[in-house]
Amino acid sequence: MATLTFNTSKFRTQTPKPNKPISAFPPFPHITYKAPQTPLKTLKKPPKNHFLVPQIELSYFYLEVDPESITEWELDFSSRPILDMRGKKIWELVVCDSSLSLQYTKYSPNNVINSITLKEAIASVSDQLGVPLPEKIRYFRSQMQTIITKACKELSIKPIPSKRCVSLLLWLEERYETIYTRHPGFQKGSKPFLALDDPFSRALRKNVR
Repeated sequence: MATLTFNTSKFRTQTPKPNKPISAFPPFPHITYKAPQTPLKTLKKPPKNHFLVPQIELSYFYLEVDPESITEWELDFSSRPILDMRGKKIWELVVCDSSLSLQYTKYSPNNVINSITLKEAIASVSDQLGVPLPEKIRYFRSQMQTIITKACKELSIKPIPSKRCVSLLLWLEERYETIYTRHPGFQKGSKPFLALDDPFSRALRKNVR
């Protein structure tokens, strides 16, 4: 069995903004780490209390990487163990590449979950970060296959159900511990949301091929 090591320093963390009550309908606060006129090394590290605002969405692209070189993304689009003011679960889109040079998150209320919403969100990753759409998108949640496949095909992207979303899965586990559990709408006592999925994702942690 292969031993997987992972450099968590590549995870981008959020800079705090004044906390506001969670809304049933976003927009959520959003922060973008991308400054074409400013070298990446000048970005300040977030303070130790950056997790106090877990509602913040994230857009990040590592400026030293050629955008054209990233031809494959990893994607998760699913509900989170977080409730909005209506008592409904919040959904989240999480996108990255295998090197975590690209990282993107976006929250959505549960009443707009469809392939159109996902297609527009995928396109917004490209628009906001100034990177081309990928040739392929990998995803591990088999129950989301219909929505993901339709959204990708409308954007001429090849969807690939895969157990090899290593960076994505590890980032989601990190977000569960550092973001979701600190969200004001977090469902206390809920099981880690990845454990609720089918064996498709669990197999990844046991055997990385």
